[in-house]
Amino acid sequence: MGTKAKDVTAIITFRDMTAADIKAVVAIEAESFYDAWNENMVLGEVNNDLTHYLIMEADGETIGYAGFWLVAGEAQVTRVAVIKSERGKNYGTRLTAALVNKAWELDAEAVTLEVRESNIAAQRAYLTCGFASEGIRPNYYEDNHENAVIMWLYRRGINSNE
Repeated sequence: MGTKAKDVTAIITFRDMTAADIKAVVAIEAESFYDAWNENMVLGEVNNDLTHYLIMEADGETIGYAGFWLVAGEAQVTRVAVIKSERGKNYGTRLTAALVNKAWELDAEAVTLEVRESNIAAQRAYLTCGFASEGIRPNYYEDNHENAVIMWLYRRGINSNE
């Protein structure tokens, strides 16, 4: 399938990422991040026992992916990305929600991430999923020394829906 835009009636599904997804993930990386991962880096993530990645598909076509490292009960989000042609359709929020559900399935007690201070759309998606801003990492991003907003979501407690 090509990269044609999906309509609002697309069937969205989520599944675990495999090595067969590497080329699609690398393409999304290239249009999403200044420090895009190459095929070997993505393969390393697929083969790492601490990582968990989801693929988001619309009518069977990969339109996004997200993942985290699960260490000592904390899921550290590494990436959340949607292909450029599908942005602005709430897919980032849906992908984040699926990722959080995966973390809870794996008995994580908390999920954390850093997001660019200027990336308001991503921050809105994370807030919609229940995350709260907990601080700033000054000069976090190497490309322009932009600050990162540190966000947390706890399975139980003040930020929880349980």
